[in-house]
Amino acid sequence: MTRFIEHLVEPQRLLLYWQARESKKRSRYRVGQLVMKGGQIVLQYDHGPEMAEARKMGFEGYPAFPLKQVEHSHQVIEAFKRRLPPRSRGDFSRYLELRAIPSDAEISDFALLGYSGAKLPNDGFELVHPFDDPPEAFEVLVEIAGFRHEAELNAAELSEGDPVQFVPEPENSVEAQAIRMESAGHKLGYVPRGHLDMLHRMLDRGAELDGEVFRTNGNPERPLVYVLTRIRLDDRPAMPANALRMQA
Repeated sequence: MTRFIEHLVEPQRLLLYWQARESKKRSRYRVGQLVMKGGQIVLQYDHGPEMAEARKMGFEGYPAFPLKQVEHSHQVIEAFKRRLPPRSRGDFSRYLELRAIPSDAEISDFALLGYSGAKLPNDGFELVHPFDDPPEAFEVLVEIAGFRHEAELNAAELSEGDPVQFVPEPENSVEAQAIRMESAGHKLGYVPRGHLDMLHRMLDRGAELDGEVFRTNGNPERPLVYVLTRIRLDDRPAMPANALRMQA
């Protein structure tokens, strides 16, 4: 039986990431955030090294919101809602279910942007729910990063419900916060960069992570694997990151 997200958390903000598709590493950069301010959603661009690197890689801002203005408030939520299908569409319930959201869920447009990622095929943008104030138990659908190049299994060898483990890699030379995802001892790939900070915050609070394969799709050249990840907080002291090995 397919499981879905059971605890929907209304976000206080959403993080905006951009992927440099021309980069050999297909690097992702956090370039801004959407936040509620004065009763409306505003776009705030980030500053600092990450934004500087994104601009070197060709980032020119989100369409219609130029970088020369640090904060934008006019028609922001309307612009980002265009990344979602209209709720009047006959297959909207299917759109929700493919993102592990129950078809009858009451979910705001702002939350849906975060839970779905609101990715489009060609522009490299993604929105990430940071779960700033999470409940004791919640879920998030995570697409395995690097599956095509890193996986020791083919997508056809995975089945819905297969358990997925999360293994921190503090010795990783590319990303010290890296968390490997594996199934039955076979490497699948990594937690996407946008979710790393949130998961490490949860681990620091003693959280347990449980994962299972939710669905696979894509094609042989670009297989996609999605893992329904459940986070449960408790009051026990956290173990050191290099000693953690969470198993579903």
